[in-house]
Amino acid sequence: MTSFPDIGERFAVAVSGGADSLALCLLAAGWAKETGRHLVALSVDHGLRAASRQECDTLHDTLTIKGIEHHILTWVGEKPTSGIQAAAREARYQLMSRWCLENQIEDLMVAHHQDDQAETFLLRLARGSGVDGLGAMKPIVQQAGIRLLRPLLTIPKERLTSTLETMGQEWVEDPSNQNEDFDRVKIRKNMDLLQDLGLTSERLSQTAQAMQRAGDALQRMTRNWLKEHVRLFEEGYCVIAQTGLDGLEDEIRLRSLARIGMVISGEIYPPRLERLQRLSMSLKNGSDATLMGCRWIVRKDDILVCRETRHGEVPDNLYQIDYPHSFPSLKLRILGQEGWQQLLKQRTGKDDFDLPKPVIYSLVSFWDEEGVLAVPHLGYQRVGSEFEAQLTFIAKKRLLS
Repeated sequence: MTSFPDIGERFAVAVSGGADSLALCLLAAGWAKETGRHLVALSVDHGLRAASRQECDTLHDTLTIKGIEHHILTWVGEKPTSGIQAAAREARYQLMSRWCLENQIEDLMVAHHQDDQAETFLLRLARGSGVDGLGAMKPIVQQAGIRLLRPLLTIPKERLTSTLETMGQEWVEDPSNQNEDFDRVKIRKNMDLLQDLGLTSERLSQTAQAMQRAGDALQRMTRNWLKEHVRLFEEGYCVIAQTGLDGLEDEIRLRSLARIGMVISGEIYPPRLERLQRLSMSLKNGSDATLMGCRWIVRKDDILVCRETRHGEVPDNLYQIDYPHSFPSLKLRILGQEGWQQLLKQRTGKDDFDLPKPVIYSLVSFWDEEGVLAVPHLGYQRVGSEFEAQLTFIAKKRLLS
């Protein structure tokens, strides 16, 4: 089990009652006792099976007897009819992350083990993933304001079940783990065939680790290129030097374009490889393009990248916004051509806004019942209003991270 010496004095462990998470919880509890830390166990009742609440309550009794603090979180609301596993996983992480943040806990351990890592590698291989995808799961991931820790990635499941048997500790088997409607279960049930070919969980996990190392090296190269050839502005746009693109390796080029698009648009995930390749080819040919909610405008010596304006919404992960809450009807939106025309009619001075027109259209603006109230990056505020706002382009920090 991987240890994390920099973990906080209080940390959480996700535990479902299954063998993997229960073994992690009990092992982590022993480690916490040895190191003077306090463990909090978190379970989620998804409400997808009739027995789920009873299982959570039984787990609560088991952990309480062992002196482990335990909280049950409930997924409320309507449940999806398709993509159930993915939706349940997302809900689980959201509930646990929110609880951790509200209780000043920064570290959450989860029980993904070596067999899970091998399955993830094969799932992504089947989907045609590149180096990053084939890196599968990392031991430490920053997610939703907390650190997600996976201390069991090098431990096979068999050792975890043996650990519980040695302790005399029973566990719960989730029936969905046998449901072959899920691709992961299909792979799990065919692992014996792969092992006969030498594709053991250990070997596949080692390959995933090698891919992680390769991905980290490519990421460093990408960061260095971005730092040298891309200028990012507080208004939420950037400029790419054309000279920096000449002769650039395709892998670094594609990674850089994906990172730029994610930073400017606020998208969390990169686009599919085929779409990135089309974007790269368009820019090479000197043609403007759109992708990831961004406009990519080819100019003489550089490429201007700014947000599209057609949706009018400002992603909530782009800016840190501070404004008075005494404006109950206030709306935040992209300025757009409509807002720009309003601003031109309302302003009294002859300000020369030294920004490209596509960038002006993409600026963050505040609106009320009368129309455009303020555009902070233009220093504009409607005459007679007492409104003041500050915007910090927080996505800027992500470009070189």
